[in-house]
Amino acid sequence: MHVKFFYLKLMYLCNVFWLTFTAVEPIDVQSASKEVYKRLLSLRTLPFEDCGSQYDVLYVSVSGCSAIPCQMTRGSTVTVKVIFDDNGENTSYLRHNVRWIFNAIKTNAVITPDPCDDKKSCLLDESDGKSYLAEVFVSSTLPNIRGTMMWVAENASNAEVICFKIPIIVTTTK
Repeated sequence: MHVKFFYLKLMYLCNVFWLTFTAVEPIDVQSASKEVYKRLLSLRTLPFEDCGSQYDVLYVSVSGCSAIPCQMTRGSTVTVKVIFDDNGENTSYLRHNVRWIFNAIKTNAVITPDPCDDKKSCLLDESDGKSYLAEVFVSSTLPNIRGTMMWVAENASNAEVICFKIPIIVTTTK
């Protein structure tokens, strides 16, 4: 009697084991780690408004800015870091245009240097993404006012692939 019960229980456990491991899709560890990485970046990024990016902007940081609107001192330079996923396009070049927008008036910002001016190694490979660093000069002629910094990047085919906006406030002192 005990032997028969043991075999029935063993058969039941084998069936459960077989159903458990054959009915479940295999886990793609690389894909899962990419999603975890993207999720972690999204928790650390400065809040921004995406304005039509073809690439996934994963992370944006502006030096000296931990809250929105970013305070930017006239006559200073801020460093912007962007991490993005080019969706497998192997992007190696981007042309950047940065604008200040105050009351619907757009003025060009000065990027020193444009990360892709030399067209060599302007994009760095991050784990599961690409990134660039650029310094933006906050002109001393800008008014002390709230506005927006708008960042647009075009690929080698002149297609806009990254576009984001960050609320700012320009001040004379920090």
